[in-house]
Amino acid sequence: MNILLVAATEIEIKPFLGFYAISQTSSGEISINQSIKISTLVTGPGLLNTVFHLTQYIALNNVDLIINAGIAGAFDLEVQKGTIFRVYRDTIADMGVEYANGSFQDVFEMGLMQSNEFPYRDAWLYPIDWKPMDHIPSASAVTVNRVSGSQSSILQLREKYQPDIESMEGAGVFYTCNMMKIPSLQIRAISNHIEPRNKANWDIPLAIKALNDYLIEFIRSM
Repeated sequence: MNILLVAATEIEIKPFLGFYAISQTSSGEISINQSIKISTLVTGPGLLNTVFHLTQYIALNNVDLIINAGIAGAFDLEVQKGTIFRVYRDTIADMGVEYANGSFQDVFEMGLMQSNEFPYRDAWLYPIDWKPMDHIPSASAVTVNRVSGSQSSILQLREKYQPDIESMEGAGVFYTCNMMKIPSLQIRAISNHIEPRNKANWDIPLAIKALNDYLIEFIRSM
């Protein structure tokens, strides 16, 4: 089985890479056992980087499962930092038009795309499932080009999409994988709450540790 681990930045999966460094081949592939091989791809942040580099990789390599791993922000202020989620659906939440009164319509509401036009379902991207993942909480996510940092934009996203978490890449992975008919997982660790921007409240090291601890155990269990 050929697995591709995709991250926006190397720092998000650095502990995982360090843990498996002894198992890496000269090409950077990680050999878990005779049947499982893992390659890694650091795309750079954002949708454009993610879609381009992931598509390029898939075109040149045989991949059976893609795991997108990274940190994210949580809309629920009660969610503890370091909590791990599996994203069960995602969508691009800032692709559309903003009106003078501050309201927003996405491309589906504008009629530029149909809500059930492949690879969307009811305007959401649902991944091609690999297998049940009931051992961790699931989350509905939104992907944005601009991280939410004002109360008005946060409230608008809450009301429109009722999301659990936010990232800058997740929908790009689901879109690409669905188009290429490859099963995918999106695993996110919470580093911060979605609130008026204050990086002093973030805990990126905790989220990265939790994410990589989970990834290591998950791969061990395969």
